[in-house]
Amino acid sequence: MNFPPDDDSAGIASSGAVGCPFHPKVPTNSEFDDWLQADLRCSAGKREFQLGRYTVAHVRNGYQFSEALNAFRLDVEDYRKTGFLAIVETQRSFTNSEDELRLLAQIMVDAGLAESAGALVNSETVAIPFEVTCPVTGIPTVYEFFPVAFCPHAAVVADPLYDPALSTPFLAINTTSDAFAFGMLVRDLCQRHFHCAPHEVTERRELERLLHKCATAWQKMSINTIQGYQKISATFERAVHLSDDQQSWTAPHNDPVFAELAKEPHDHEMPIVYANRLCERWLAALFDGQRYQASRDGQSGGIPAFDFRK
Repeated sequence: MNFPPDDDSAGIASSGAVGCPFHPKVPTNSEFDDWLQADLRCSAGKREFQLGRYTVAHVRNGYQFSEALNAFRLDVEDYRKTGFLAIVETQRSFTNSEDELRLLAQIMVDAGLAESAGALVNSETVAIPFEVTCPVTGIPTVYEFFPVAFCPHAAVVADPLYDPALSTPFLAINTTSDAFAFGMLVRDLCQRHFHCAPHEVTERRELERLLHKCATAWQKMSINTIQGYQKISATFERAVHLSDDQQSWTAPHNDPVFAELAKEPHDHEMPIVYANRLCERWLAALFDGQRYQASRDGQSGGIPAFDFRK
């Protein structure tokens, strides 16, 4: 495939922050595999990588991102992929997270997915609609996929935007739909247990039991993810935290906004809340004739939480 010349997102203004300058490194295959094994702490994401359902593309500009996203969309429609990790190549060196995030935001603008890079780094959410056949109901459904920026300096404790849960050793944009990924888990287990798609299960009670098992597994994966990222944070206020009742989790960012230039704690729903709600909607669509709409369950956004610094 012939790509247009790489402009490397030239013209992005620097924040002027002072830090340790380094050139974002594009990982070799072995380095990427090592990162997957040792440093990727998202249990659900690691599962999808192990199943071969993650698209990984190296991009330099918005055009290449758009091309890779379109290929990913086709794979999602065929249930071949669930997540898209764009590793961004650049010749620039950076001294802070803010400049890294601004470059990633400009790629989204150049891809035609946002109007303002400034808005993107100030808590704007990008929701990309994919019209697919729901893996659970078999009904044409719009699932929204959300790109989120990841960068190396987010792992630097001295960086004002230190947030290890949003750090990668390379510049990246990760695009996922928690609702669709959970639906694919249901489809996987249904095929394993009943040798058919979920919408082909005729007994409501049987499907209810399967959905309960899937929601429990999704909850456990989320707990493992939160505990994994909590352990690596050097500061309490920039760690992720699980509530005592395990119904919510708190992060120093609002998931799934693309990026933020201010860190504030936000509470988010755990799967025990949103996955069970999804299951109820799927059952109602399959057995009660109710219209199913995916909405943003799993990535509906957080609500401001109390400030750990006070």
